[in-house]
Amino acid sequence: MEEEEMTTDQSQCRDALRAGKRFLKEGNGSAAMVRFEKALMLSKAIGEKVQERRATRGLAASARLQGQYRMAIKHLERVLEISQQIREYTGDADAYGTIADCYTDLDEFEKAAAYYDKYIQSMNKDGPV
Repeated sequence: MEEEEMTTDQSQCRDALRAGKRFLKEGNGSAAMVRFEKALMLSKAIGEKVQERRATRGLAASARLQGQYRMAIKHLERVLEISQQIREYTGDADAYGTIADCYTDLDEFEKAAAYYDKYIQSMNKDGPV
């Protein structure tokens, strides 16, 4: 979408996503989480499911960076739900792998194994992310 065609909410959502990514790269999970929460709120308000999925994925990464593995898993499961809703599965393999990693970090190896299997199946079906 061209910059001139964007509404204020769309522009603010894009900016919040970019800021969140920047904070993630800097290792500042709490600041990233604030930006992704804003992006999530805006994306829901404007009905942009792809942006909602990006914001939710960012929230998962922020939570994981802060050691909040169960929260990260919750956000990643929501990412997978959104993919089902919009029938667009880009990045789902990565979500499965990250959920598996979180369960590994929690020493829940049975659950981790199940998600690693889903990750492998997704990679075989869709190819690398």
